[in-house]
Amino acid sequence: MTGEVSPRRQNINTLAITLLGVFAAGTLTYACAPINKQEEDKASDPLVQGEPPFHVSVREAFHEADDGTTWVFPTVLPMTSFSFIYAPSAPGQSLEERLAEKDRRLAQLGGTRVSQICAQDCVSVSRYRLTLTGNRKQPVHIESVRARIRAEQPAPSGTRLVIPRDGGGPVDVVYFDLDSPRKDALTADRDGTPTGQVFTDVENRFAAEGEPLVFELVGATRRPIRYEWEIVLEVTQDGRRETLVVDLGSGKPFQTVGWRAVSKYGVTYGRDPKTGNSLIKVDG
Repeated sequence: MTGEVSPRRQNINTLAITLLGVFAAGTLTYACAPINKQEEDKASDPLVQGEPPFHVSVREAFHEADDGTTWVFPTVLPMTSFSFIYAPSAPGQSLEERLAEKDRRLAQLGGTRVSQICAQDCVSVSRYRLTLTGNRKQPVHIESVRARIRAEQPAPSGTRLVIPRDGGGPVDVVYFDLDSPRKDALTADRDGTPTGQVFTDVENRFAAEGEPLVFELVGATRRPIRYEWEIVLEVTQDGRRETLVVDLGSGKPFQTVGWRAVSKYGVTYGRDPKTGNSLIKVDG
């Protein structure tokens, strides 16, 4: 019959249309592949997503062996307030758990833990451990590190509790002189004494994605001041400059107390040298 298409011809036409569709789809997929790849890269790029150049982890880093136990309190406390320091450990309690419990109870009394570094003279310090883990597709370079003061107030002068260290190994530190006008991070020797050299002038630090950089932070003062502070890092990646502000987390500042510069405490307690496991009142 005129105008009718045979079944064979219909099958051939259907197959041809299908093949053309498959070819067109493949061509379109190939052409769009770079665009899709770019979109995927953007979706996984921390920079594009507005994430910071580093993942930050920071904690207080006093250690019994290096720093002993030195706390200062704003009010005068009776010696009985500290009876738990030499109390027997609870059954099954590890040394680490016991030290953590002691620190928690001293903080509940309103105390602030402090330490010192002594070379030609002694300076009051606080200690923190900072870990910066790279969070960019390309390495992030640290251009500068400096402290920024948030607040100042007089150092606590009520009670001082001093139990000297038993000895320990030196640690690597990045040192901040909080009394200095510039407050650049300084390098320090193995005893923690600052060398006077600006850290980023002599140390070239990069962090690739997922690579951690670990620093021991020391904030120091010779004034009878409680400093609240944070650090500001200037970093670059592929020529792009960024600023990262670091504190203890949730906006909580670092603290450094100039406890050694306080002219007089209401009372000072120390370890009894005769017993070694009790406190006595000592001269301030």
